[in-house]
Amino acid sequence: MKKKQLYFLGYFLIFPLIFITSFLLWVSVIKGNGLWTVMTDALSIIGIYYILTSIIFSFVMRKQVKFENE
Repeated sequence: MKKKQLYFLGYFLIFPLIFITSFLLWVSVIKGNGLWTVMTDALSIIGIYYILTSIIFSFVMRKQVKFENE
């Protein structure tokens, strides 16, 4: 159970926070784009990431539960 919790924390909390932080630093500070534009871009990318990750995560967890129950 601990391994599943670490996967969940990594995929849904740690990776997105690292992405948003690095994206904001890169595009806002280094490239000099507006903060509002950068935030909308970052949040839309994270939204797509969450949708795809949720679908993949649910299929993987469903397969693991089927194998554990058999």
